[in-house]
Amino acid sequence: MLCPRARRPIVATVAIGVVGLLAAGVFPAQAGPYDGEISSIRSEISERRSIIANGHAKITELEDRLVELDRQISEADGRIGIEDYELDLLPIRIELVADRFIEVLASREAPAALRQTMAVDAYVRNDERINDVLTQSAQLVEGGLDNVRDRMLYDSVIEEAQRRIDLVRAELRLTAESVVGLRALVEDAGKRREAELASRAEIEESKPAVRAEISEVRSLIAVAEAEIVEFEAEILRYEQMAITRKWTGAQGEDVARPALAIKIDNVTRAHPQSGVNQADVVYEELVEGGVTRLVAVFQSSSAETVGPVRSARTSDPPLLAGFDRPLFAYSGANWGTRNVLRQSPLTDAGYNTHEDDYWRDQSRRAPHNLYTGTDRLWAHHQDRTDVPPAPFIYLYPGQVLHSAAEAITGVSIDFGLTEVDYDWDGAGWIRTHNGTAHFDSDGVRISPTNVVVQFITYGWSAADLRSPEAITEGSGEAWVFTDGHVIRGHWHRPDSALPATFIADGEAIHLSPGNTWVALAKNGTAEIRN
Repeated sequence: MLCPRARRPIVATVAIGVVGLLAAGVFPAQAGPYDGEISSIRSEISERRSIIANGHAKITELEDRLVELDRQISEADGRIGIEDYELDLLPIRIELVADRFIEVLASREAPAALRQTMAVDAYVRNDERINDVLTQSAQLVEGGLDNVRDRMLYDSVIEEAQRRIDLVRAELRLTAESVVGLRALVEDAGKRREAELASRAEIEESKPAVRAEISEVRSLIAVAEAEIVEFEAEILRYEQMAITRKWTGAQGEDVARPALAIKIDNVTRAHPQSGVNQADVVYEELVEGGVTRLVAVFQSSSAETVGPVRSARTSDPPLLAGFDRPLFAYSGANWGTRNVLRQSPLTDAGYNTHEDDYWRDQSRRAPHNLYTGTDRLWAHHQDRTDVPPAPFIYLYPGQVLHSAAEAITGVSIDFGLTEVDYDWDGAGWIRTHNGTAHFDSDGVRISPTNVVVQFITYGWSAADLRSPEAITEGSGEAWVFTDGHVIRGHWHRPDSALPATFIADGEAIHLSPGNTWVALAKNGTAEIRN
């Protein structure tokens, strides 16, 4: 079965929002957020494939063993057949030898009859000499033979008869020995047959064990193959988790369109606003009189209604310039600000450019009643399909917070006439505006996933000396609030063509996936609540 593996913290791919730091060599880029996990799983897959390959090799070896056992059984059957044939043949040979024995025994009668005939002849003739020869009488003397020739004849006949009798006796002995030998062959053949049968049985008995081992190996292969399917599914899951939207870190594919920034009124009379909870990032900047306005930036999400839309400030072009010629929607601007906008890389999507895409809500008083919609404005720029650099980088599922993270309960920011509080509620940072809970036009409490307090300095706008101008290039202190913690670090923006980067202790700060509100606050105007 699959072995449980501990999920290790992982370092995410540094997104395009930290290009400036990467180029400066502040911290190294990494290949991917789940490379470690995927590499570990691929090692597991490689191990399982080795098990499968070894298993198939083992099965081949065992099947060869079965073939060899069948060959041995076949050979044993052949030898048993030979012994069976021999055992069938030996009785016939014994029978033939027995017949021969009878023949030999019968042939003994001829020389015996010859001797008998010679004896009878001597008796009939009453030839004492021959009779003496035949009886081998002790009284026989050489000198008593008158006829040497007859003597020699009889001697030779008797010797021949005796020789033939001796030969018959020898042949009888050999025949008897053949019978004994054949019976010994029968016994040996029987023993060999029994031995071959035992050997064959032993070989036959070993085959089920080999087949069982093959079955076991096949089961291991099946388990390994099933595990590979699960591992590959897990890799796919990691790969899918690694596909996130640059602007929020949320799961999903990026939308191929430019960023769209919309300037929104933020005085109390302008509440409740529309579309602010749908924005990927919302910047809060100081304007005249100690009040603030919002710059809601949309890229991965859209909103049918956004507003109330208000006028631009010279703070806006430098703030937004790092987002690759973003569309900028606003109600209007004074001559100096319009000149700054024309000279900036921002794409004008304001009321004067696309008047038909704006409308006024007659139930509300001007100037807090002008609205637009994101899709209306994007429709004019369908040729823009590049995903712009994002202002932040985000945590991936399973990635731990920065080591400098401190658990806190909230933060308060004083812009002057606008006081803002964010309190962690376990899911987001609920916003309070001048002591009143801040809701959007749908009645949803403004509760961003992340809050960033970016401490900056403010100068005075050349377009209107009464108007503060946010200095968002350079560097400064930053507090990043995410997942009930604060990470105290710094922001760096040496190149106005790129977004700022946020680091702590030389390491990039990753935010939780979701939307982010950024307070462009003066130094010393914010306080953390523990």
